[in-house]
Amino acid sequence: MTDAQVYAEAAVMGAVAGIRSMSAPAIVGQLADAGFIPEEGSPVGWLHHPNVGKAFSVLASGESLADKLPFLPARTDIGPLAARAITGSVGGAAVCGAAKRPWWIGALIGAAAAIGASFGATRVRKWITEQHNVPNAVVGLIEDAVVTGAGQLIVASFKSDKAIEA
Repeated sequence: MTDAQVYAEAAVMGAVAGIRSMSAPAIVGQLADAGFIPEEGSPVGWLHHPNVGKAFSVLASGESLADKLPFLPARTDIGPLAARAITGSVGGAAVCGAAKRPWWIGALIGAAAAIGASFGATRVRKWITEQHNVPNAVVGLIEDAVVTGAGQLIVASFKSDKAIEA
């Protein structure tokens, strides 16, 4: 993979975290389980524990369900936004570390993309619900589909990159 591809994947991982904060670490857990994230020397090597990946998958599923509830705080409130920046940085660091690029650059890209996607997704969601009278839950399902598709693309990219190396 070229530097541009690696950093773009770090940004996508961050954007995923900006939309669904627990999905980025769940994707990283899947990559770790599949052997794409090195355990040694990786800032996210702790994700190799089998229960960590499973826990993040459960948390991601719960977040997806909870997102449709009206009483949750906005993703752009300081607490949720900080959590998204952290999980985005974990995702970006994992992608860059696995591709033998500086993990800290991936962490910065992932955090920045998470913050940007949080605000962007909030504005798009508000626009769709208010201007087009689409129920909030329906827009949430669309966001879920976007996150799932992005995650599948990231995993597929790692698989195809490994196939090219072999």
